[in-house]
Amino acid sequence: MVMSSDTSEKSGKQQANTIILEFGGAKSDDIDDLRRGEGKVFKKIGQTIEQLKESGNVSDNIQPIIVILKKKKSKKGLLD
Repeated sequence: MVMSSDTSEKSGKQQANTIILEFGGAKSDDIDDLRRGEGKVFKKIGQTIEQLKESGNVSDNIQPIIVILKKKKSKKGLLD
């Protein structure tokens, strides 16, 4: 896929090979690990992509991948 810097070609439409994954909440540490390319969320994303490939829902050249996470709110204790 060739990327163009021309702003007239940019649009909000999803490309045919783009995958958007939406996961539930994740702890701040897990989000930091994901940014570094490691951790349990990163592994979960890899497993999800493999499942999609095996089921035939996506091709082998899926790129880019957009992951949406929500930061979990920390639970407050009685004295916090």
